[in-house]
Amino acid sequence: MTERRYEWVPYRPQAPARPIDWWVKGVPALVGLQILIATLLRLRPGWPGLWLWYLGPSLLVILAGVLLIASFRSSRQWRHGVNVWHIAGYLGLVVFIVSLRTYGSYPSSHDGSPSAVEFRLPLDGAVTVAWGGEVSDVNYHVFLPDQRWAYDVLVTEGGRSAARDGARLEDHHAWNLPVRAPADGVVRRSVDGEPEAVLGAPRWGLAGLGNHLVIQVAPEEFLFIGHLRRGTVAAAVGDLVTAGQLLGRVGNSGNSSEPHVHVHLQDSLRPYFGEAIPFYFSAYEQDGRFVDRGMPEGGHIGGRYVGERVEQRRPDEPRAGT
Repeated sequence: MTERRYEWVPYRPQAPARPIDWWVKGVPALVGLQILIATLLRLRPGWPGLWLWYLGPSLLVILAGVLLIASFRSSRQWRHGVNVWHIAGYLGLVVFIVSLRTYGSYPSSHDGSPSAVEFRLPLDGAVTVAWGGEVSDVNYHVFLPDQRWAYDVLVTEGGRSAARDGARLEDHHAWNLPVRAPADGVVRRSVDGEPEAVLGAPRWGLAGLGNHLVIQVAPEEFLFIGHLRRGTVAAAVGDLVTAGQLLGRVGNSGNSSEPHVHVHLQDSLRPYFGEAIPFYFSAYEQDGRFVDRGMPEGGHIGGRYVGERVEQRRPDEPRAGT
């Protein structure tokens, strides 16, 4: 009969599986909420989209911050090191941070339905579009719901908007130039009396446009013209204006880095609380050619303005090349 031998092995109780940290479970919920908000915005729901744009990213960033802080606090208890769930959680947070780029430009419900109104440039003579166009590279306004297709227009010489070091308002080529009405309409707001902003120290807040006019150019289409010089606003609420009419002079009031004129079109009279409407300028010259209707682009590289140089053609002026 074979003798059986037994080897004694000491009992070592196994540690229970460590539960998944709660912040790791919160990361998929955060990414899912981000996908939901981004999807709803891409459906262009109008006013609900406006509020989603203002509140959604802020809420998401706060939630991400809470999860990140919680991950740092829980890391003090990682006696057994980082596990696969921790790695997955941090990768999820990285994906979320990268996905915030979807908020680069506001998806207005008017995208694809530009205004049918004909607009002229707000300044006479050869001017430079500092900012304007469809994408952020040429128009930093694209992330603002009400200013998605805004233009900033000024005057440059050799890409420079001012002579010498531009320390004085008078050094800027656009300073005090006449500002013309871009279209026919009715004045719905007229603001004058705001001081000129100190160069290099822009002002923020609801007075961002400084001295400005709002002209209703069509039903639910309101044209904002901002940064006018104090004391030069030449139209009052209720006035009828025609394209080309003098409205004021270029100033530096409001949130302005230098003298220029700002123009944008939106669907409400309230600044910041409206959706932008794409609009085009008509009958202007660009690089020696006539443009019947277009959206000139801006740009700023290496301290110089590289946006398109354009000039309004007068109604009685023959087209270039004719």
